[in-house]
Amino acid sequence: MDALERWRRAVAAWNASGGPRVRREARPADAETAVPPGSRSFAREREALPDQGTVLDVGCGSGGASLPLAGHAGLIVGLDREEHLLAALRRNAESVGVPVRTVRGSWPEAEAPPADLVVCHHVLYGAADLAPFAAALTGHARLRVVIEIPERHPQHALSPLWERFHGVVRPAPPTAADAAEALRAAGVHPQVETWVDEQGWGGYPDLAALADRVRRRLDLPPERTDEVTAALLELGVDPRPPGGRVAFPGTIGRTLVTIWWDR
Repeated sequence: MDALERWRRAVAAWNASGGPRVRREARPADAETAVPPGSRSFAREREALPDQGTVLDVGCGSGGASLPLAGHAGLIVGLDREEHLLAALRRNAESVGVPVRTVRGSWPEAEAPPADLVVCHHVLYGAADLAPFAAALTGHARLRVVIEIPERHPQHALSPLWERFHGVVRPAPPTAADAAEALRAAGVHPQVETWVDEQGWGGYPDLAALADRVRRRLDLPPERTDEVTAALLELGVDPRPPGGRVAFPGTIGRTLVTIWWDR
C-alpha cells in the first residue's frame, strides 16, 4: 500500500468513527487576526507574499489563515463550503480594511482564481483524496503554498470520551508525518517545520460553553452535559485559565506543523 492510499484509509477510518459532522463556528475579527507567537506558517507566508499581493485561503472559515496578512495583501479570496463562515469572513475583512472575495464550494472542485500565495490551515485532515487536493493548491499558486495542521488530528484528545460515552475505540489518527509522506508520493516536495502553540485553539468563554460544544461533537443529548463537564475536568481542562478563555482539550502547548512548497 502506498503512502497516498494509507493516508486515504486513515482519514476515512478516523472520520467514520467520529459521529456526525458538527457545524463549524465563526469567530470575530480580533480572534482571526491574532498571530500565535512563533508561528512558522505566518513567517513563511509573509516572506513570500509581495506587497499588495493576492491570497487564496482554501477552507477559509472566518479568516484565521488569511486575515493576519491583511496589512500586506491587496486581495483575499476565501473559499469554503459553508455560507455562514463566508459571511463572517466578509464582515471580518471589512472591519480590518482588506478587500475580500468569497467562493462557496468544495476544494478542489470549486472554481477559484489563482493567487500569489495559497494558504490552507487546519483543513488537510478532512482531505482523504490528497493527490488532486494538493495538485489544485499548486496549480493555483503563483509563488507558494502554505499548509498548517496539528502534529496529530485535532480531535484525538476526545478519543477517551468516545470510549467512555459510546464504548467506541477510535483508530489511530492520521498525523502530519503521514500527510507529508503522502504529499511526496503525490509529487510534491514540501518543506516541513514544527513549532509549539502555547496559546491553544478553540477558546470558549467558560467551561459550560466548551462542554456544550464537546457534547455535540460526541453526539450526546443535552441532558448529559453535566457528565461531559465532569469528563473534561478529568481530562485536565482548566475551568479558570489565566487568559479567561477555556481551551479545547489538548490544544495548549500542542505541536503544529507548517508544510510549504514554492511553485
